[in-house]
Amino acid sequence: MAEVTAEWEWDALSAAALDAYRSARRGEAVHLWRRAGSLARGFPEGDPRRAASHNNDALALLIDQDHDGAVPALSSALASWEAALEWTRGMTVSAVARSSLFHQRMEQRHVAAYGDVRRARHREFLAGAAALTRFNLAIARLFLDDDEAADALLATALAERERAFGPNNAEVIEIARVLSGRADAAEDDARMALYDARIKAAAGNRARDVLDIWRREQPLEMNDTRRLLGAGYLTAMVHERDFL
Repeated sequence: MAEVTAEWEWDALSAAALDAYRSARRGEAVHLWRRAGSLARGFPEGDPRRAASHNNDALALLIDQDHDGAVPALSSALASWEAALEWTRGMTVSAVARSSLFHQRMEQRHVAAYGDVRRARHREFLAGAAALTRFNLAIARLFLDDDEAADALLATALAERERAFGPNNAEVIEIARVLSGRADAAEDDARMALYDARIKAAAGNRARDVLDIWRREQPLEMNDTRRLLGAGYLTAMVHERDFL
């Protein structure tokens, strides 16, 4: 019972921390992330919420301008995401409500096939969450003048986030903005124009905010799907006010 209570508490703390950070209440966000991280350390190895908390704890180092500490912490968080990707192979896949009775019957007849398709989508979703850790790590490396590694991380982060969350996702737009700035600094006008075009195309049709999606779509029971969605939606990326 205590472990289940900790899981619900992790959700509440992590959502409150993300909301606080977005509102520039940095101290409150860091305090809440640390409380959530303490709970996450009691979750099983590979649980994606451990990776999310690992990222969020490391983000506190970026906020404090401790870039030397942030790089190894965020690199370790990426390893936690790799463990989480393996976790999806054994996770219990919950049934999804369908509007079509045909789809319901097909899923019942082909449970294994549908489960495999959904697990593949779950891995893509977690890769999209890990993209925010890559972005955070890239920012830390830029402050340490490791530009080549940072640029590679940014490019991968953009591709993985867009693949999982679509081109109109707010975090995709923010990553593209940083890449546009990097192209501008390198006086690569053609590359900058490509990123700027993507930003402009998405600006008028932004996807729903991930925190709103989490609040509306979180499963009502504590299961592997809720664990996965919580980790993916409650992973934070460093705000531009903390690195520009």
